Amino acid sequence: MKKYLSMLLGAVGMLAAGLATTGCWALILDEPEMPRSMLEK
Repeated sequence: MKKYLSMLLGAVGMLAAGLATTGCWALILDEPEMPRSMLEK
Protein backbone atom coordinates (compact mmCIF):
# COMPACT_ATOMS: atom_id res chain seq x y z
CA MET A 1 0.00 0.00 0.00
CA LYS A 2 2.79 2.43 0.89
CA LYS A 3 4.48 1.68 -2.42
CA TYR A 4 1.40 2.70 -4.43
CA LEU A 5 0.89 5.80 -2.32
CA SER A 6 4.48 6.92 -2.82
CA MET A 7 4.21 6.28 -6.58
CA LEU A 8 0.99 8.31 -6.73
CA LEU A 9 2.47 11.19 -4.73
CA GLY A 10 5.61 11.12 -6.88
CA ALA A 11 3.53 11.32 -10.05
CA VAL A 12 1.49 14.23 -8.66
CA GLY A 13 4.69 16.03 -7.67
CA MET A 14 6.23 15.56 -11.12
CA LEU A 15 3.04 16.83 -12.77
CA ALA A 16 2.91 19.86 -10.49
CA ALA A 17 6.57 20.68 -11.18
CA GLY A 18 6.03 20.37 -14.93
CA LEU A 19 2.97 22.61 -14.85
CA ALA A 20 4.77 25.20 -12.72
CA THR A 21 7.70 25.33 -15.15
CA THR A 22 5.43 25.57 -18.19
CA GLY A 23 3.31 28.25 -16.56
CA CYS A 24 6.39 30.26 -15.65
CA TRP A 25 7.69 30.21 -19.24
CA ALA A 26 4.24 31.11 -20.58
CA LEU A 27 4.14 34.08 -18.20
CA ILE A 28 7.60 35.26 -19.30
CA LEU A 29 6.97 34.81 -23.03
CA ASP A 30 3.46 36.26 -23.00
CA GLU A 31 4.08 39.99 -22.55
CA PRO A 32 0.99 41.64 -21.11
CA GLU A 33 -0.24 44.85 -22.69
CA MET A 34 0.08 48.07 -20.76
CA PRO A 35 -3.20 49.48 -19.45
CA ARG A 36 -4.41 52.69 -21.11
CA SER A 37 -4.42 54.50 -17.77
CA MET A 38 -0.65 54.09 -17.54
CA LEU A 39 -0.09 55.15 -21.15
CA GLU A 40 -2.13 58.37 -20.79
CA LYS A 41 -0.05 59.72 -17.90
